[in-house]
Amino acid sequence: MHIYIIRHGETYGNLNGDGFSETDLTPKGEEQARLLGERFKDKKVDKIYTSPLVRAVKTAKEIKKYHENSPVIIDSALLEKGTDPDYCGLPKNELKNHLPDALIDTSKALGEETDIIAYERAKKFIEKIKSENGFDSRIVVVAHGTFNSFLVLAALNFPLKENFNFSHLNTGVSLVCYIEEKGVIKTKLKYLNDVSHLGIADEY
Repeated sequence: MHIYIIRHGETYGNLNGDGFSETDLTPKGEEQARLLGERFKDKKVDKIYTSPLVRAVKTAKEIKKYHENSPVIIDSALLEKGTDPDYCGLPKNELKNHLPDALIDTSKALGEETDIIAYERAKKFIEKIKSENGFDSRIVVVAHGTFNSFLVLAALNFPLKENFNFSHLNTGVSLVCYIEEKGVIKTKLKYLNDVSHLGIADEY
């Protein structure tokens, strides 16, 4: 199984330091998402999961353009850590405007979260992906910078460490693979925070 963990494109919130409220893509973010979509144009994509926040939905839409037969799941379990605890994403009718064929998981607010709670949410989501999809599946997950660090840790079965996270640039792609070698299932991090589709070097 291949799991591509992706951050959304640049948002107005990223520019003003508020990356947690509902905030739209900037023109630069829209271009980043378009280039991300082209990156996946010729790749096998069996299913796309996305956060219900508009920045993630619009980013996922650019990948979906090239994979009409790949189902999209909009899941509130992918909300960014630090999102208003009473907010569960766009209304279903607005989500359908962006991704008409998407399946929308039951929307629910996350409530107040510590890092430990967010990490446990990420672990449950990774287990959900593994249980819902075949071993040879290639899965795309579009979410958020902070929560993606929890997703990568969970996918690698690494413990949560205080004051530690992975860098995730806008539309940065991380790939975790589960492969079988001589009857043993192994986990491999193929790459982290790759932005080669943007034609720029990693600035971190």
